[in-house]
Amino acid sequence: MNKYLLYGHGGSYNHGAEAITKETIKWIKAFDSNAYIILSTHFKKQDCLFGMPVNQYCEPDYELLVYDKKTKGKGINDKKIYADTLKVIDKDTICVSVGGDNYCYDNWHRWKIIHEYAIECGAKSILWGCSIDPSLLNDEMIEVLSSHHLITVRESLTYGLLKENGLTNLVLCPDIAFMLQPKEIKLNKLIKSGDTVAINVSPLVMRREEQSGIVVENIIYTIEYIIENTSMNIALIPHVVMPTDNDFEVLNRIYKMVHRPDRVTIISDGLEAAEYKYIFSNCRFSICSRTHASIASYSSLIPTLAIGYSIKARGIAKDLGLSEYVLPIENIRKKDDIVTMIKRMERNEIEIKEILREKIQDIKTRVSVIPINPFQKVLDVQK
Repeated sequence: MNKYLLYGHGGSYNHGAEAITKETIKWIKAFDSNAYIILSTHFKKQDCLFGMPVNQYCEPDYELLVYDKKTKGKGINDKKIYADTLKVIDKDTICVSVGGDNYCYDNWHRWKIIHEYAIECGAKSILWGCSIDPSLLNDEMIEVLSSHHLITVRESLTYGLLKENGLTNLVLCPDIAFMLQPKEIKLNKLIKSGDTVAINVSPLVMRREEQSGIVVENIIYTIEYIIENTSMNIALIPHVVMPTDNDFEVLNRIYKMVHRPDRVTIISDGLEAAEYKYIFSNCRFSICSRTHASIASYSSLIPTLAIGYSIKARGIAKDLGLSEYVLPIENIRKKDDIVTMIKRMERNEIEIKEILREKIQDIKTRVSVIPINPFQKVLDVQK
């Protein structure tokens, strides 16, 4: 029996993280039928609520984690915070960092602690489905990344960046969340199949706007445009509902401001990733600020406008051949910027669907197959 430690997972209220982790476990179990899965998570209750299929959990020292966030000496307590995780690592452990963008934030050093301890123990260490923020890539991070046995990179912009900086332990492979199967649920009566616009807005993208309030102003103007000029209804869909980063709170405020319950519905904040994907799959267009809300739409062949703030959004759209349907947050300056993009998607709807139909099938094949040989080589496992 091989022991796999998945770490870097922030909890399933982030439904992108839920999708990545569930699909990674599914892939590992297909690769290794005797896999024993341990999940290091910040929020075990969330993962249990959404049925995470693991054998064992590790949790941080929550009191110390909260204290660490409040102090200037961030990182000095990481070994103590993740002591429960570190103690399960031995030479026979395969450690897989599943937080795809954990190296896009300045707290990336906490994952370095787990990775370096794995290397010290003689364990295998894999960085899985990552994107890297170019502004954070320095000599220290390059050294840490280089010491992984394998890095699977989910988009070509990060892949090119790491290749340029001399890394050779890389495999380019799309985000495994593309593989998530939708789970059918009873739809709200306002969700007209094939005639609804899905809208996902996050507090994160609003914090990055250059003009205060411009995102909400755009969304309200977009909703008004859709209502006045089309037959389509609107579904406001949360995808991350963490207490400190809650899409539902933003969307509920927009819902109340618009006050059109005859054409606009807000989706519950209690669904799982596969259920949200089912709702996206019944829409005609999507407007998404969360990358994995975009992935849920793309992989359902739904023309999608990604409100981008990161290399992952730009890289994924580029690899799909849909870069022109990314609206960088810094480019949102006028109230009709999103409407302008929606009109472009309407004009090119058939072409976009054809691109997605071709690309998504290829992506699903690649996600299933590409990691097998490098993964097997790292583990020295004979199938």
